[in-house]
Amino acid sequence: MFGFSEKKNGKTGGSRRKFVNKNLEVISLHEPHPGNIIKRYVLDQLIEFLQKRNYLQDE
Repeated sequence: MFGFSEKKNGKTGGSRRKFVNKNLEVISLHEPHPGNIIKRYVLDQLIEFLQKRNYLQDE
C-alpha cells in the first residue's frame, strides 16, 4: 500500500521488517507477536510517518 513493499534483502534484527518505496523511503516496523495484532504505538508511528510525507491527510 502507498507504493511500499517489504525489503527482502539486507539484515534486520529479529522481528523487524523494513518496507521501501520507489523513492527509497523506508519504514521499519516490528512484526506483531504473539499473534498478528499491531500495537497502538506502532500504528501511531506509521500514521505519523505517512502524514509527514503527505500520504495521509490530517482529519
